[in-house]
Amino acid sequence: MLNTFLSLTPADCSEILDNVAGSSLNEGVQFESPENRVFGFGDVVVKFYRPGRWSIHALRDELQFLEDLRDANVPFVRPIGDIGTWRDIHYLVFEAVPKPYNVDPEILDEDAVRTMVHLVAQIHDVGAKRPAMARPQFEAYNMCYGCFEVICRAGFIPKSLHKRYTHAIEQIVSQIENFGHIPIQRIHGDSYSGNALWRADGPIFLDLDDFQMGPVAMDIPLLSFPWRLNSLPKSMDRRERRNIQHQLVLDLYREVRPFPKKFEALIPLIRGCRNIVFDAWFSTRWNEPGFRKHYEDDNITNPDWWQDSIEELERATK
Repeated sequence: MLNTFLSLTPADCSEILDNVAGSSLNEGVQFESPENRVFGFGDVVVKFYRPGRWSIHALRDELQFLEDLRDANVPFVRPIGDIGTWRDIHYLVFEAVPKPYNVDPEILDEDAVRTMVHLVAQIHDVGAKRPAMARPQFEAYNMCYGCFEVICRAGFIPKSLHKRYTHAIEQIVSQIENFGHIPIQRIHGDSYSGNALWRADGPIFLDLDDFQMGPVAMDIPLLSFPWRLNSLPKSMDRRERRNIQHQLVLDLYREVRPFPKKFEALIPLIRGCRNIVFDAWFSTRWNEPGFRKHYEDDNITNPDWWQDSIEELERATK
């Protein structure tokens, strides 16, 4: 089934499109996605989900979240119909976002940042209304150590760095467990600016593929990259710029939704957990055909890549 999924083309959508108004196979185009397979046809988009990643119950949780966002008039891609299955591969059809739009803008002004941050706060408001029991439930210990097992099995991390990586995990998990109660709810899970299409009237967020039951502190820091605030010089140190943008995001989020001060200390720790999950995902996908073209600046066969990853984890607890 995975081979069928990896070799999907727009032509494979013909049976699906027969039942969807406003679509045309002749206009088929494949959108960039390292995890799923996504094809556009005029007014509709077909998203095929990677086999084995999500159960049908988890996908129904996604559809429910999408419908809740639509009912609340949140600018988010709109689903059409129910989860479908083609050759044992699950798919969902969406309304296409009307052009013109920009993808992943490099520079934003403060008004654009405010609109983006307020939109994610709206997503969180909707997310808090009901649980999603079939989606991942944030729990630091099992998440981090489970992912480290995956990383080790993949074999890319040098054995000489195992102990140091494990120690970084121990520190992150220990500080999270000592933090006390951490509320979780439905969150986007990958809320950076590149997961939105930017129209003149503001961004429209895409892709709930990473949505989970987690702390909102996982989404908030993602909002501060990879764009550059237009009032900051291009020559500014990247870390300094990111800190300024992160504070701006926090201030703007609090304009519409509470984020208690005490949870600011949680942000780097949650980001560390997410980085560990990313390392595990990256390790399992690295040898997949066509995957590396999406990450031309990364090479997990290079020990320096893992050194950088570990240093980032170590900074999370300082």
